[in-house]
Amino acid sequence: MQGALIFITGLSGSGKTTLASEIQKDLLEKYTIKSILLDGDELRACVGNLEYSKDARLAMARYYVNIAKILYHQGFIVLLSTISMFDEIRNFNRQNFKNYLEIFLDVSLDIRQKRDSKNFFKHNVQNMAGVDQVLELPTSSDMILKDNFDINKSKIQITKKILKMI
Repeated sequence: MQGALIFITGLSGSGKTTLASEIQKDLLEKYTIKSILLDGDELRACVGNLEYSKDARLAMARYYVNIAKILYHQGFIVLLSTISMFDEIRNFNRQNFKNYLEIFLDVSLDIRQKRDSKNFFKHNVQNMAGVDQVLELPTSSDMILKDNFDINKSKIQITKKILKMI
């Protein structure tokens, strides 16, 4: 089996981790394929980095994809759920991962505010990506899921694409 990077990006509250978890579960239950889920928030917590400036976000994004690269080269399917809204990162991914699938969760501010699973909007968190911090939105993702996408239908489509890659 070859390694693969499934790069799931979107703004806070768009459903990145939820989708990644569902894909991971689907791969294991239906195909007995183990994958590794790297979540941006969990990785950030592991290294104790609570800096959210643009430079700090870019540095963390580089860190995330370098960890993914190590695992990818060992043959793992890596599901990376992260905001990481930088052209530099997406270009790096395309150049360094033969088996690469980029998924952009394009979810409106209104829906993300209603979800607010981490209470970022409730507590008026500063340096919030896509709210008071300018980002480079993806322009050539392999898949774009909009607003209230059907997570079950989406995970099946994505899992099928992953299986074709490996």
